[in-house]
Amino acid sequence: MSFPTSPPSGRSDGPSRRQVVAGAASGLALTAVGSGVARAETMEELVRRVTDGVAPAEGGVKLDIPALVENGNSVDVRIAVESPMTEASYVRWIHLIAEKNPFPDMARLHLSPRAGRAEVATTLRLAQSQTVAAVVAHSDGRYVIATAPVVVTLSACIDGG
Repeated sequence: MSFPTSPPSGRSDGPSRRQVVAGAASGLALTAVGSGVARAETMEELVRRVTDGVAPAEGGVKLDIPALVENGNSVDVRIAVESPMTEASYVRWIHLIAEKNPFPDMARLHLSPRAGRAEVATTLRLAQSQTVAAVVAHSDGRYVIATAPVVVTLSACIDGG
């Protein structure tokens, strides 16, 4: 790409390089301001996306997470689902969501009847105080959910990742 230059006589036939660069920068700035920051999805929107629009029922899931954590970098969580875990009826997956994290979809844990029990434990990072949800998909197409509010005194995920 070439930019217009001033002819030797000092007469300008068009904008200078500096004007072109300044115009491009201001255009980018206006685009960024006009589009605004991407709107964060609500917990309901996140859950509906995970369940393909189906509203999950409550009950049958135990989400064991502390209500108050000192450090958001390491939050232990345990999820237990009532399921016989047989070939006829089992938990297909458990999806963890933290709506105020930079990346709210934190994990999807796939299970099969061979797991024996529908019970998992892991450690999470939480950016700030928020609600955490465990969405469960059963083999028969049902979805269930458990949510828990968590207060974080020292946040994690400050760098966006």
